[in-house]
Order: sequence, then structure tokens, then C-alpha cells
Amino acid sequence: MRWQTEFLEKHTLLKSYPDNVQCVLDWLEQVVSKQKGPFCLAINGAQGSGKSTLSAYLKAYLDSQGITTEIVSLDDFYLSKAQRVERATQYHPLFNVRGVPGTHDISFAIEQVKRFKNSEDFILPRFNKAIDEPYSTDRWLYCKNKPKVLIFEGWCLGLLPQSEAQLNIPMNNLETTQDSNGKYRVRVNQFLSDEYQALFALFDKLVFLNAQSFERVYSWRLQQEHQLIKRAGTGMSDEAVTIFIQYFERLTRWGIESLSARSDLHIKLDENRQFSVAT
Repeated sequence: MRWQTEFLEKHTLLKSYPDNVQCVLDWLEQVVSKQKGPFCLAINGAQGSGKSTLSAYLKAYLDSQGITTEIVSLDDFYLSKAQRVERATQYHPLFNVRGVPGTHDISFAIEQVKRFKNSEDFILPRFNKAIDEPYSTDRWLYCKNKPKVLIFEGWCLGLLPQSEAQLNIPMNNLETTQDSNGKYRVRVNQFLSDEYQALFALFDKLVFLNAQSFERVYSWRLQQEHQLIKRAGTGMSDEAVTIFIQYFERLTRWGIESLSARSDLHIKLDENRQFSVAT
């Protein structure tokens, strides 16, 4: 198939990918065929789990079937450094660092997904992780082609807020030393409880790429950063990644624990990111 050949030419390390992902294509074909209006597919996966690659593969497949598809990442809605400084001043210094609920422009994300679902023109922003700032607006995608499918991928999509009992226990050294009173994680949870749930409610289906262990996620995140450095010439050191990943640990572990029961398609990943559909 031409679309598959072209995709693999761009992703030369994924020789076995078509066989492993066929289960997702079969499922997607069924759910999209039943959808009359615009269809928003959410893909949850921890850092380095391959959700961006899967999203690109699904888009290539859908486009080959004449189903116009666009992709956006939750990461593309990150606030600028200046906006995060405002959040940090208002709520807690840890909001300076991008990642957790509260560091995205969720109201803008909600507006754009609603416009997509209403078959209106909409905008997909783009974020430059190399400089930790949004790209200039001339690099954003202005969608006027009325796509049938919007794939929305992100590391915390579909998560429910945690309980007070869960929030009381620090998850790692970051929370122990820099959030000893729990104020930061409580505020993150409040963001997750409010506007993020409003965004999640707009998704028609949720795919969960289950890494199955946080230690595996850490290894993948290191690989991801090494690739960014090779491509862009700049990025975080291994020590910086060790610190950075702690911002994501609480909700990543929560996703591993809770999302299998909430997702529409649950895919287990082994340490090499090989797929198996959970039954």
C-alpha cells in the first residue's frame, strides 16, 4: 500500500509497525464508519510511548481512504514562558515548568475542538519545545478544509482528578522538597477537575497506550530527548530529564492505574513499544 510505504520511508526504524498496529486500524475503521459528523479521536500515552507516531500513522491511513484528517497535540497548547510565570506567581512556583494541567491554554483548545465539531474553520497551534515557547502564529495550522477526523494526542487525556487521600502522599523527591504542603498538586488537580474535563468531554473515543510502568516511561523520555538534541541541536541533559519527569510522575502512574477501564481501546506496550490489544 502506497500510504504505508511512504510512511515507513519517513520512519525507517518501524519495520514491524504495520503488523503491530493493524488492530488499531481495524478498530478505527469500525468507529469512524459509524460516525456521521466530525470525529475527534483522543490518544493518551505517556512520554515516549509513541502516541505521536501512532497519530501520524493513523492520519496516513485515513487520508489514503479519502477521510481528511488533522492532528494536534496537547503539547501544542502549552502556555508561553511569560504566561507560566503568571501562573507561578498566582498559584505556585512549580507552574513555571510546562507539563501538568494548568500549563496549557485549555480554553483555546476547547474553542478549537468545538469549532471542528461544528464543521467551522479552526486553528491548531504549534509549540517549539527546543526553545520552550509557542511557534509564531504564522507557523500554526489554519484549517479550512473541514476535516472528518481530528486526532488529539496527549499524555494526560481522559484522566479523572485524584482523591484527597491520594494527594496527601508525596509521589517523589520533587513533591517532597518543593511541594511539602501539597499546594501545587492540589491546584494541578483542580485544573484537571475543571477545564480539562470540559475538553475531554468533547472526545468521541479514547485510545490508551499503556506503558505499564513508570520506569519504562523514564527510559523512553531519555530516548526522546536524545533525538530532540540530535535533530534541533539543543535539549535537556539526562540529569535535567530526571528532574523534569517527576512533574509527570503522579498523573502518569494514575493513568496506568485507572485508564484501562475508561478507554475505548486499551493497548498494552512492552519495553520495545510493541502493541497488544488488551481484552
